[in-house]
This record gives sequence, C-alpha cells and structure tokens, in this order.
Amino acid sequence: MNRIFIKSVLVFGLVAAVTWVQAAEVLNGGFEINFGAREDGNMWGDLGEAWGEAYQVTAGKRDYVRKARTGDRVLLINVPPATWNGAWQQIPWEENAPFELTGYYLIKGGDLPPSCSTFIKAEFYDGNDQMLGMAEGERRREDTKGRWVKESLKGTTPPGTSAVRFILIAGDNAGGEPLVDRIFWDDVDVSD
Repeated sequence: MNRIFIKSVLVFGLVAAVTWVQAAEVLNGGFEINFGAREDGNMWGDLGEAWGEAYQVTAGKRDYVRKARTGDRVLLINVPPATWNGAWQQIPWEENAPFELTGYYLIKGGDLPPSCSTFIKAEFYDGNDQMLGMAEGERRREDTKGRWVKESLKGTTPPGTSAVRFILIAGDNAGGEPLVDRIFWDDVDVSD
C-alpha cells in the first residue's frame, strides 16, 4: 500500500514539475530566453512575435532601466510618432474560461505625452483564427519613478474561443517626438 502511494506521489510530482517547466518556457515572461536576431521579430518562440519597435534588452546597459524586476533582460517598447508597437503570444484556451494576464511595467523619463500609452490586451480567437473580441487593461502613461508597477487584466473568454492572444503594447503618439528607451515590461504571466 505504501509503495503504491509513494509511486503515485512521485509520478504526480514529476508531471507537475514538467508541466510547470513547460509553462515557464512557453511564455518567456521574464524575457530571459534570447530568441535571436531582431529580424526574426520573435520574442516568445513560435507562439508569438514582436512588431514595430519592440526589443529584448539587457537591463543596466545603454540608457535602459538600471535593473530588471527579476533576471537580466526586459522588453523595451519604443514608440515612433503615429505607430503601435509591442509583442504578443497566442495560447490555446477554452471558451467561457477565466484568464488573468499580469505583468510589470516601468515608464521613465517623465510622463508619456497625452496621446501615448502602454497597456496589456487580450484578443480572443475561434478555431478559424477569426477574432471574436478583445479586452484591454488600463492605459498607462505616468512615470513610475524607477519602480516596477504590477498590471493585471482578468476576464472570461467568450463562447467559441479556442485561443487567446496576450499582448503588451505601446503607441499612438500622434504628432509627437519618438519615445526611445522609456517603456519597459518584465515578468509577464498568464493563468486561469
């Protein structure tokens, strides 16, 4: 009896550990895994991409943030005038299911112009990759005074959902000067 119990606990523990490792590797929410040259436009492996002026960078170099929230690397989103920029990852998900996207942002160099912001977003897709709807977090533009600030977006997927695209985005900046090395994200996670 004890042998069966111990074997069951070991098998459950191994499955849980493998599942946790896979989830951590899939999202790359700390941006510690370098997926290669910027031309690949790919920050989250085969499941997502970066577009516009979004980059994985090492904290403490150039005019980036002094420290990542954890690890060494972060996501930097620059905003040229009249553009949207960021990174996304699409993950299989069920319909009518809860989700929560969390992450930490840091804005430096003063508040962003009134026409510019950064936020998190979720888009819901059906089995034919047709968008069913979306949800957006609060648009942030205030200087965080060197602190990483937690942001969260919770909800329930609509009927027909088979995947959710989780997005970190910054942009608009209509008529403004380019915003360079000012908007950073780190430690992004998704849960149900």
